[in-house]
Amino acid sequence: MNERKHFYNLTIILIFITICIGFAFLYLHESKSKRTIFSDGSLSEGNQHYYAAGSAGDIAGTTLVVSIFADDQNTSWDETDAADVEKMAKIQEYLTIAGDYLEDVVADYQKEADFITDFSNNTDLKYHMSMDIVATDQDVLDSGEIDEIAWDYISRSIDTENLKTKYQADNVIYMLYIDSDVTNPAVTCTRNWYEGMPSEAEIVYLFNIDYEMTNCPAVYAHEMLHTFGAPDLYMEDEDYNVTASFMDYVNEHLSNDIMLTCSDATTGDYRYDAITNEVSEVSAYYIGLLEQSDIAEQWNLTIPVYE
Repeated sequence: MNERKHFYNLTIILIFITICIGFAFLYLHESKSKRTIFSDGSLSEGNQHYYAAGSAGDIAGTTLVVSIFADDQNTSWDETDAADVEKMAKIQEYLTIAGDYLEDVVADYQKEADFITDFSNNTDLKYHMSMDIVATDQDVLDSGEIDEIAWDYISRSIDTENLKTKYQADNVIYMLYIDSDVTNPAVTCTRNWYEGMPSEAEIVYLFNIDYEMTNCPAVYAHEMLHTFGAPDLYMEDEDYNVTASFMDYVNEHLSNDIMLTCSDATTGDYRYDAITNEVSEVSAYYIGLLEQSDIAEQWNLTIPVYE
């Protein structure tokens, strides 16, 4: 009798556990949309395997580039001013070159990508916002204050899901342009997504001029690659285990990688008509174009996992 009762109780417990597991599986299935975090920090969503997340995910797909021209306390964009109109036209030109370049990079790895960058003819890809801050203050960039303002504007003013549906896009990158001049002390940068951020928007803060030079198409492409998971190769980064020794290796063997330099290898200067930099094995690995990299294994490079 006691053994039968024990068996009955055990059966009830097993049924209860099975039901709980089933509900947990359904919850995770719905909430995570088939997304799995691998031990190396990479992500899988459906049949895709890539290393970025947020609004820019798998570079082998269709990426919509939304352009936002931002005024701050010191700078503004005036479409009635001939000089600003010319600068906007140059931004369109450089953005187009960058998008075409990235399509070619993906094709080199036997995959396909489409970057939709034309805000001149597609007016719903061009926006104008104002910020009550000094965007050219590097401390403001570093503090994240500009992120909160940009995210709020995007959520209120841009129907991202409708744009993705209209253009049949898989990914979205927001390019936020600031009309800086040669006195600008801040540096173009990217707010790329990680787990736990309050918004999934991948934003590139692109100054018209930094380092006293007008930013060239390679800078656009460099920053766009950040949104897909590519790290800088010109500075140490413990999250990726980019050490001083590895940087020496990069400078010797991968010296034309676009994540290391945006200058032309021959002249050492920016080029404004083309991008002559390469996407090396390491950078291709980080953006998911390669499943593995001998160089990454040799140097014990890592993909950060954010808790």
